[in-house]
Amino acid sequence: GIEASTGINYLGHFFLTHLLRDLLIPVKGRVVVVASEAYKSGKITPDMMEGENPAIFQPVPNPGFPQYAISNTCRVLFARELIERYPDLTAVSLHPGAVRTNIARSVGSCFQCLGKCFIPCLKTPSEGAVTTLHCATADVSAGNGLYYKDSKIEPVREGFVSAELQRTLWEISMAVVDTFLNN
Repeated sequence: GIEASTGINYLGHFFLTHLLRDLLIPVKGRVVVVASEAYKSGKITPDMMEGENPAIFQPVPNPGFPQYAISNTCRVLFARELIERYPDLTAVSLHPGAVRTNIARSVGSCFQCLGKCFIPCLKTPSEGAVTTLHCATADVSAGNGLYYKDSKIEPVREGFVSAELQRTLWEISMAVVDTFLNN
């Protein structure tokens, strides 16, 4: 009963981090959350997180880019709230860039054809890994909780993050995780 993009792209990572929390905290670990610029199209509002079955997690009849974008906004919020809850951790989110992979192999032929036009503009997988590796290995303490693009801190789009949204998303995510842990 959970929307697939949000479940896979966000809740799975949230759950894994929760399970690893007791190992990460004593060693002042680091969590690198790979998100996407798509978050800029996935604005989350407080009403999406209300009730026993929040709309943000509900499956939709024809999932697509909007759900992918929301899952990325969740990841950006997650990294920010993680350091609020566990200040000894380092956590950042990042955009690796538009990378030349075969991730679109299951989308329609029209989109695949359009995608081929952009191949020269796309990063190679090695180039796409640079920001992730930077965030995993460099001193990012000055940007703890922040969003990175091209190995630099990038301001998050105005109106897409707030302490209230971070906290509420964390709380409803924990409710989902607790359901799995208790069953």
